[in-house]
Order: sequence, then structure tokens, then C-alpha cells
Amino acid sequence: MTNISTLGAALDQIERIKHQQSTFATLSMQMTTGKKTQSFTGLGIDALVSKRSRATVRSIDTYISNINSANTRIGLTSEAVTQFKKQAKIFTDLLTGLSQEGTHQQGEIIYYDDPLTPEVENTPVGQTSGEADSNMKALQDLAGKIFDMLTELLNTKDGDRYLFSGAENDVKPFQNNNTLDSALNVLVNGWKNGSITTTNFISDLRDRTTSGGNTNALTDAIVGYSANLSAGNAGNVFVRTGDNSEIDYTTLANEQPFRDLMVAAAFIKNGDFMPMVDVYEPPNTYPGVPDQKGAPGTTVTEQKENFYAVFRDMTAMVTNALKGIDSISYDLANAQAQIKQIKDDYGEQKNLLKTTISDIEDVDTNEVAVKLTTLQTQLQASFQVTAITQQLTLANYLGFQ
Repeated sequence: MTNISTLGAALDQIERIKHQQSTFATLSMQMTTGKKTQSFTGLGIDALVSKRSRATVRSIDTYISNINSANTRIGLTSEAVTQFKKQAKIFTDLLTGLSQEGTHQQGEIIYYDDPLTPEVENTPVGQTSGEADSNMKALQDLAGKIFDMLTELLNTKDGDRYLFSGAENDVKPFQNNNTLDSALNVLVNGWKNGSITTTNFISDLRDRTTSGGNTNALTDAIVGYSANLSAGNAGNVFVRTGDNSEIDYTTLANEQPFRDLMVAAAFIKNGDFMPMVDVYEPPNTYPGVPDQKGAPGTTVTEQKENFYAVFRDMTAMVTNALKGIDSISYDLANAQAQIKQIKDDYGEQKNLLKTTISDIEDVDTNEVAVKLTTLQTQLQASFQVTAITQQLTLANYLGFQ
């Protein structure tokens, strides 16, 4: 039996099978990964576009992460400010609702008729008790609770970060170290004994710096703010939203509205705030030395006028603070709206970039599946042809003719 030489045809068939096997391996990888290639070099001239698109996506993800963190902190800050305003509103309502007619202290009115004058005067000069009435007690109790609540709100944290400390977020912004109460005790008693006028007393409560010459001013350090806040060195808080863009969302614990509310609440709750008028506990009576000093003045009428002058000013300060809190809330909402818009824009940009990357790198798995099936059929046919060719004889060859 004579064999026909099929070496050339066999070698050609082997090369075709190798090419088919390589293509089959590539298609199998594409089917498994969904990608055209496992290396950028396999993308040819599109590799550079893909790399740049991926780098931009990574940069966008970094900025989105920054924005998400900032958005959480702005949200927590806004909620604290909202609660701050809620408590301030309750405080304001009680301040404005308190009657400014009576003395708001218990005991009987003490009248005095000057024996050196012929007329019967019966001038009210004090009361027999310095204990506050129920309305004033309610106001002072509320002031104490609000002061504690506001202290907690000013020290709001996100994890380990104090939200109202500025850039120095590891420093507690407010400490109730009793320096404010001590300073108020000195001021109130100085006012009551006449060494501080009512006008100056109001200035002392409002002033927060001694630079204008008011040595009695309630500075931020006295109020209880941290050294950085008191010195104005806390620094601002920004979120980096782009290569050349930042958004400031700084809200400090010593913002004017917060400071004024803390001072007003501390003043109302202060133990020396009452009594309003001088107290003479029997058997002590006027014109003796009062057991407790009220507001400055020689008569109940004068003392009430001075007391309510300060009280009205504190009420006005708290009312203005409410408006200031609205401004703070607006600034936070504006910052949050800006970063939301930037995040939304990044989302659209990221989707476009992902589409570009997908167009360059990804395959249509349905199309690949069809190619795999077709190639598998071709491979099977190639193997069969190869097997037949290797067994071909002259007789078989002539038989094919």
C-alpha cells in the first residue's frame, strides 16, 4: 500500500488549528472577563484614552469622597444649629412672655414714710423676701437647662471631630469652667451696689473684647471658648471639590448669635440675678442695710426700671441672635447645595467616562458567545480533517476521486 505525502497540508492545518486555539483562548477570556484584553497594550492606540479616562475617574472618586464626608458634617452641623435655634426660640418666648409689671419675688412690699417730711408718702422701698415667684423660677430653670443643652450642641462631634472648632477640630470648642458665672457674679454685684451703671452693665454683657477699653467685657475666653477660638486662630473648614476649587462651610462655636445666647442664658440663670428689689427680712426693715440687694435704685420703682432695662436688652439680644442663627443656617444650606450640584455634575462626568472606557475595553458577550460556538465547530471540523489526512493512502485518495 502506497501512502500519499501529506506533510505540507498537515503543517498548514496545524498552524490553522493553533490560530483557532489562540482565538478560542482569547474569546474564552473575553467571555469570562467581559474585557477585550488583559493588558493596556492589547488596546492599541486606544490605550492612552483609556488610561486617561481611568485616571480622571479616580480623581473624581476622590472628590466625591471628600464631598460625601463634608456633606455628612454639614448635615450634622445644620441639625445642631436647628436644635440650637429651637431652644433659643423657647427661651425667647419665655423672656418676652414674662410680665414686666411686678417684682417677680415673694414676700410683702415694704413701704416707708419719711418722718422728716409732713406728708404721708408710703414709698415702696423693698420686699420681705427675695425668693423668686413661680414665673421667674420657671424662667431661671429653663435658662439653666438651655445653657446645658447649648453647651452640648456647641460640642457636637462627627467621630473624633468637633464640628464647631474650625480647622482645629480636635479641640473642644466650649468648656463650662465657671469663669462666665464668676465674671457675672462680679458684674451683677457691682451693678447692684452702684459701682456699675445700668448702661455700663449692659455694655459689659454685650462687649466681647477689651480692645475698646472696656475691662469688664465678657471676652470669649471668659465665656468658655477654647484658646484658638478666643484668639481668632481656629481656621476655616473647607472641602476640596476640584483641582482648583474649595467650598468653605466653617461654623464656629463663638459666632455672635451663639455667644449672645450663651451669655443671656448664663445671666438669667445666675444665682445673683434675683432679687429684683432690696430684701428686708423681718425684723430687719428699711432704712437698715438690706439682707439682699436688688437692682440699683432707692425705691422699688427705680429698681424695677433698672432691672427691666437690662432684662429688655437681654431679650432683644436673644431675639437678634435668632435672626443670626437663620443666617448661619442659610450659609450651611448654600454650601450643601453647592457641593450637591458639584457631586451631581461629577456623577454625569463619571458616567460619560465609564462609557468611554467601556467602549474601548469591553466586549459584547453575546457576540463573543456566538463566535465561540462557531469557532468550536470549526475546531472540531479541523481536528477531523487532520485525522483523515494523516491516514490517507493512494487507494483512499483515488477512491475520493
